Amino acid sequence: MNYIVYGEQYPMIKKRLEKVLKERLGEVDDFNVVKFEYSKDNIDEIVDEASMLPLGYDSKAVVVDKATFLEPKGDKEANEKIYELIQNISDSINLILILRSENIDDKNEIVSFIKTNGEIFEILSPKKDEWPIYIKKYFKDRNVQIDDNAVEELASRVDGDLMRFVNEAKKLCLYKDHLTLTDITLMVAKPLEDDAFQITNALYRGDNAAALSIFRDIRLLGSNSTDGLIPMLGSQFRFASQVMFLASRGLDQKEIANQLKANEFRVKITLKNARRLSRRQIAHALDDLYYLDYQIKSGQINRFYGLELFLINFPN
Repeated sequence: MNYIVYGEQYPMIKKRLEKVLKERLGEVDDFNVVKFEYSKDNIDEIVDEASMLPLGYDSKAVVVDKATFLEPKGDKEANEKIYELIQNISDSINLILILRSENIDDKNEIVSFIKTNGEIFEILSPKKDEWPIYIKKYFKDRNVQIDDNAVEELASRVDGDLMRFVNEAKKLCLYKDHLTLTDITLMVAKPLEDDAFQITNALYRGDNAAALSIFRDIRLLGSNSTDGLIPMLGSQFRFASQVMFLASRGLDQKEIANQLKANEFRVKITLKNARRLSRRQIAHALDDLYYLDYQIKSGQINRFYGLELFLINFPN
């Protein structure tokens, strides 16, 4: 039997995969399931494994993760080899192709073939307005009560990332059986993008102490909590530079938002907070960030110490 499981939420993909394996194999172990990752493993090895009959079992499964050849403009050679395979594959072999994306090519010959000679499972991501319902059901199924404002805050903090939600929700279920807004605030970190936005806004206002305080709060979450902060700060500064440039050309708030395909409120806040700085100062801050990133990666400076110096001395 041939399968395709695709979507952007891997925890749900994994759950579907486990269900398929149990239905097709019964008992699952390391001998009747062989897993590959298309981006790392040779396509010929995958085809060879899926062509070999199971030894000591009635059936086996061959799982191919990150099967990006199913996307538009995917690898033609891989497509041809997998297409040839599935037309002649043994009934005792279950080929399961996993695509971690919603961007599947409906016209792909593999997809077309499996639609009529197998099963395709589309794993839909919860839409923004569906998250509160999803969160409430998750906790209700585990006999945990959660207040409405806590639901809204949790949805905001996981920011559409189902894997992160599941990880955070497991911890919350162990923490208490009645969750409040305060519990969510204490237990679940805000998205790093939000913190980067708050840090840059504090810097624009000249409140370096507030920016430093936000950064130190992030540090309390663990040694890896600030990973990615430098590129996010850089993105904020580049956005401010673009907003300031367009404003200097006479565009209003709404026109700038349309031009940059950005939220109008974000443009409004950026215009308000960046008035005390020049585009030259913003460009200089970007240069400092790039150099700091180089120093950190080359081991010349401690990441936390370097970022604190940058925040204290902004703008130079």
